[in-house]
Parts: sequence; C-alpha cells; structure tokens
Amino acid sequence: MEEHEYKIMYDLEQSYWWFSGKRFLVENNLKRLGFDGLENRRILDVGSGTGIILKTLQGFGVSWGAEISREAIKFLRKRNLERLVCCDVNEPLPFRDNSFSLVTCLDVLEHVDRDGDLLMELFRVCEPGGYVFITVPAFHFFWSPHDVALHHRRRYLRGQLVNRMEGVSAKVIKASYYNTVLSLPIAIVRKLKALCAGNEKAKSDLFFTLPEALNRVLSAVFKLEIYFLNFVDFPFGVSLLVIASKDEEEKRGCSNP
Repeated sequence: MEEHEYKIMYDLEQSYWWFSGKRFLVENNLKRLGFDGLENRRILDVGSGTGIILKTLQGFGVSWGAEISREAIKFLRKRNLERLVCCDVNEPLPFRDNSFSLVTCLDVLEHVDRDGDLLMELFRVCEPGGYVFITVPAFHFFWSPHDVALHHRRRYLRGQLVNRMEGVSAKVIKASYYNTVLSLPIAIVRKLKALCAGNEKAKSDLFFTLPEALNRVLSAVFKLEIYFLNFVDFPFGVSLLVIASKDEEEKRGCSNP
C-alpha cells in the first residue's frame, strides 16, 4: 500500500461510507456470534491499517493488532492503541497456538503472495471453537487503479477462498459476497477511472471527495445490505466475507501471546 494512502485512510475512517459500513459489518456479525460484552475474549486483528477496526474490536474483548507498516503504526498509536506487534504477515505470526478467541483479517489476504500460508497461521493462533473473520475484494472484473494503488495481488471468488481453507480444521459458517447493491456504480466508476488514468500514478477510490448528503445515502444503503446478510448470502458483490470456526479439538498449550 502506498504510504500516502494511510493518511487518507486515517482521515476518512470515522465518516466515509465504506469504512462506516465495514465497522457495522464487524459489529453486526460479532454480536451474532455472541461476542457482545464478553470482555475476557482475546482478539487479534491481523493487518490493522490505521486502526478503526481494532478500535471497534476493543468493545468485544482484549484486542491485539498486528501490522507491518511503520507508517500505519504511527496512526494506530494516534488512536491510543497500544497492544501492537510489528510483524510481516508473509512470515509465521509471532503468537502461540490457540491464543485467541477471534482472529480478524480484513482486506489483507489479497496483499500477500502466499495467502494459503497466512490462512494456516490465522487458524493456528485461533483457539478451538474460536472464529476467523475474513474479508477480501471479489471478482477480477472489478480490478482497477484502486487495486494497483493498494498493492493488491488478486481479487477472490467465493469458492476459491473457501477451498483454500481445506486442511486448516475450519468449518465455514458464513460465505457471502457483499457491497452488492452498489456494485454496478462502483464498476462503472472504476472502469472510467482506468480509461482516463493514462500514465498517471494509480490512486485508490478514497481520493474521490463525496458530498456529505451522498456519503450518508451510500452509508445507509451499505448498512441496510449488511443487515440483510443476517438472512441471505448474496451471489455477487465487490467484496467477499467468510467467517469460519476452528474445529473443536484438544487444546495444544493455549497461552498468552
């Protein structure tokens, strides 16, 4: 991810429709999993970025963040987040087996070369009966300068990601595309951006300044769609959500990170 993108992300995370919807996605699903108010739960957020999700996770348990970018860590500290570990997600995570009740990996897998190795690590540090919560960008059709600016390696299909969980003692309990209603306008905007970009340096969608009223409408639409994810799985969308539980088994020395 380009370093200047972190400052933009930090400035927008509180209000921009995409980020407010993402927080609602996390909060809504964690409450459904029974995490609401259980402060003794241990949570790891892998690839914490500038910290708005990690800040949200603090309401659901004792939360740790893992992040490689020194620039991102500066912003994490500006949010008064202290349980941080600087580490490379392309390498084994520096935590012991079965350490966390919940492991989140939100829009991170697409950045790593060996995504299968990272999936193995997510489930290794998750305790039996715990959950791994993953979001990734979906469908190569949506590939655009946005992906280039954020250093994405790939976009995913649902079956592709679910199949990569084979062999990691995982039981998939939710696998759905989302950001479905807005997928057509997003596709049009991104294709137009690609056509008009020419030789300009790639920029993410976060460079689009939205009128406040439009931002509120987009946020409401996005959150309404996420609410319906409680009842249905969408067949397409800009993003993909997968929630899996780690199979119950004898714990192998569960301990603090």
